[in-house]
This record gives sequence, C-alpha cells and structure tokens, in this order.
Amino acid sequence: MKFTERRKVRLSKRISSVVGSETPFRDLASNFSVVARHALAEANTLTVEKVKIYLERLPKNLEGFRVVHLSDIHHSPFTHLDFIKRAVEIANELKPDMFVLTGDFVSHEPEYIAPMAKVMGELTSEFGSFACLGNHDHWTDAELVTNSLRDANVKVLINEGFRFTAREASVWLCGVDDYMAGTTDLRAALRGSFPDEMKLLLAHNPKTLYRAARAEIDLMLSGHTHGGQVKIRPDEKRILPRRKFASGLYRRKDTQVYITRGIGTVVLPVRFGCPPEISLLELKTI
Repeated sequence: MKFTERRKVRLSKRISSVVGSETPFRDLASNFSVVARHALAEANTLTVEKVKIYLERLPKNLEGFRVVHLSDIHHSPFTHLDFIKRAVEIANELKPDMFVLTGDFVSHEPEYIAPMAKVMGELTSEFGSFACLGNHDHWTDAELVTNSLRDANVKVLINEGFRFTAREASVWLCGVDDYMAGTTDLRAALRGSFPDEMKLLLAHNPKTLYRAARAEIDLMLSGHTHGGQVKIRPDEKRILPRRKFASGLYRRKDTQVYITRGIGTVVLPVRFGCPPEISLLELKTI
C-alpha cells in the first residue's frame, strides 16, 4: 500500500472513531464554551501594571515621578462607557503626577467621541493629561477627536513638543501623529529641544521605535497592539497580526519603549491572556 493511501486510511479511521462517539463533540463544545466565557469576562477586567523605568537623563528632581499610561480606549459598542469610567476611577485612585493617553480613543463611530472625551476629562493629576492620536482616531474623525479632547482639558500633541517643567526640572515632552496614517513627523515634534535633555515621546504605534532610536529619544510610550488581545498559547505573540513588540518594556539602542495592552477591544469584544491594562510607570534615575 502506498504511503499516501496509508495516511488516508489512518485519517478515515480517526474520523470514524470521532463520528461514532458523541463524547468528543461534547468535550470540544464544552472547551470552546469555557474559553469563550473566560475571553468575554477577561475583556471586562482591569489590571494595574506597576513598572519602574530607569532613565539615564532623567533629572534628579524627577526621581520617582509617576505617570499613568492609558491607551486604546476604543469607546464603541464593544467597550462601554461604564467600563471606561471604571478605568478612569482606578487611574485617579493611583494618584499619579501626570496622565498620558496614546491613541485609539474610539473605534469607528463618531457619536462615541464626545462621551469618551468627557470621561477622559475626569482624569485628575497635578501636571495634567497629554495625548497623541491613533489609527482608529484617523479612521473615524481625527479633528473631532482632537478638538473634543482639548475641550476636555487634555493636551493633544500632534507632531509637536514642549519643555515640560515640574519640581524645578524639565524634560522635552512630545507626541507624533499616527504611523499608519502616514503623518508621523518626529523632527517637527523635537523642534526646539536641546540635544542633551531627556526626551519623552508619545507615539501610538510601537513601530515608531526605530525612528525614535535614531533621534535619541529616551522613553517612548505606545499602545496599538492590545498586547495580542487573544493569545491561545502562553508563548503566543499574535494578536491580530504577528508583532515583534507585543507589550511591556523594550529597548533599542539607548531608547526604551513601554507598550501597554490598552483598555478596549476591536474585531471581537474578547481578550484571552491579555487583560486590559492601566499602566503605572515610575520614572527612576540611574
């Protein structure tokens, strides 16, 4: 008997054994049901990730400066306003010095922009809230997202930066427009900065890291990946497409990037192995 024929026989026997018993189908359906329940439940959880980031050029007066990083809010039929409000309440309870928001505030529908912005305006810290835009903001209405957030007292940085001052020290704080929108201009965002001062960049898409490293950015904060959103296996790096940087702290040359898993969901209202994240970043001197 030829090899291909033997394989067909073995496959036929396996199919017959499964068809002849109801148990495997019940087990399979049960397993899918359990996974689905967990995935739906996980999407409605909130995890606080506390991370210390050591920076060589951080001014000594800013030792221990605390930043809460939120991203990928994705207000939509999948990510309800009550859930976003709960995330904001938890973020405020952490009492950071500053909030940064790295894009994708809504998914597709412009009617979700105003309610989202109002809730983002409830973030309260000594030094305020700063943001950049994501690809979904562009796909929905970037101008309306920007204006709504600014009306809510969130400073949106679009290819621009400024000298952020706190505790008698300063760093260059800047933000770029979205990578997928093709409107990222890091040179413009750094215009006015000093070569030797610490630079903190808000950029929705982690792919901006390569440009940031060439520009000697000290720390970049990003979202976009959702950490994978669905990881079937513990070592799975895949979200939607496979990504080199999924979530957490990475380094390229002298530039570090922290990628948050974000708050909301896209495509399906599920998460598995990638719970929604509120990031509490503590900046430390070396």
